[in-house]
Amino acid sequence: MHLLTLIRTNYYLKIMARFLEKRMKRYLLGGIRYIVKAPAPETIDSLVGIEKILIIRPNFRLGNALISTPVIDAFRDRFPSARIDYLATDKTWPLLQQRPVDHFYLLSRTAILRPWQCVTLLRRLRAQRYDLAVQVSGGSTSGFIVTRLIGARYSMGSGKGHQRWYNIEAEGKSSHAYDAIVNLTRPLGVACRNRPLLQLTEQERYQAITKIQKLVSLHSHQSSDTNFIAIFVGGHQNKRWPLEFWLMLINAMEARKMRYVVFLGPEEFRFLAPIEQRLRSSLYGSLCPPLPIRHFAAVLGRAQLLVTPDSGPMHLAAALDVATISLVRQKKSLAFVPREAYDTILWRPEISTVIEAIRANLDGQNATAPVQSASATNQPTQWVTPPPSADPLYSSY
Repeated sequence: MHLLTLIRTNYYLKIMARFLEKRMKRYLLGGIRYIVKAPAPETIDSLVGIEKILIIRPNFRLGNALISTPVIDAFRDRFPSARIDYLATDKTWPLLQQRPVDHFYLLSRTAILRPWQCVTLLRRLRAQRYDLAVQVSGGSTSGFIVTRLIGARYSMGSGKGHQRWYNIEAEGKSSHAYDAIVNLTRPLGVACRNRPLLQLTEQERYQAITKIQKLVSLHSHQSSDTNFIAIFVGGHQNKRWPLEFWLMLINAMEARKMRYVVFLGPEEFRFLAPIEQRLRSSLYGSLCPPLPIRHFAAVLGRAQLLVTPDSGPMHLAAALDVATISLVRQKKSLAFVPREAYDTILWRPEISTVIEAIRANLDGQNATAPVQSASATNQPTQWVTPPPSADPLYSSY
């Protein structure tokens, strides 16, 4: 088994690897602080000759990549004739396609074991002589390191502590990750969507319809009837829900004759056999096989709504304006869940509460079409039990 695969599939090795990675980044960050002096403060209007921009978000989590997507459009609006490049990862790059980016640079997980690849990438970036480097996430040590080492004339990012880190710093903290993106781009003086963005091609949409028709054909007498509820079984570590919860939810949806499609996350392969066994006798549910990420997004985009923990698909649904029912287990998730008027947030719910939320959401869709534009003032439609503290939970993602 490949070493990286072994680390990803073993809980204890994963925790140890993350600890070592954070410790290494901390030492490297301290060295950069000592060697590189603090940049001079600037304003966006004082910058001159901005012809080449690099947006930096080398993160392997799908949700974090999606959250950053409105930044691209904001900088394109502010600098329409500039060359805009993006530093991403090979895992998240497919989600950034169709955005107004001139060139992508990709970081691979193999670089963890082959640090010379990082050195080569930094040299390539320095050779571009960027006018402006934009560090999207204030909490990303690797992003900050790249920002400081590529030699851009100006830098921009979210402030951190009392020390100045960038020429242009977004001021203040946000209680939600989506708002942090708006806060970062506020100095540009242009509108910024406070919700992820994903653009699908017509071919991807057509392929999705064909796939959905195959999935729901066993439970529909009309080929044109492709309505379904998406259920994502996945998530990271303590964001997950146990297998028993999902089996009980499936049983409850079967009892109420709700048509649904189950999607399994890559870390939930151990759930595959029991869920497959349950769905063999299902009258209303199907299991979607693994799909490439953009194909999965296209299928998800056809769902009436998505029931999900705090996860990457949750942000995919937000990017596609699909209503979500977010199942929250920890306070940290409250800084990431979608919160449009047609979204629902459930705090550690019972199965009956989830079913009630599904019915309420579908009834609302039948009454009025979902709103397609994002608004910072919209609030989720439902809290179950008094919501956890509304104090600011988020400073960076």
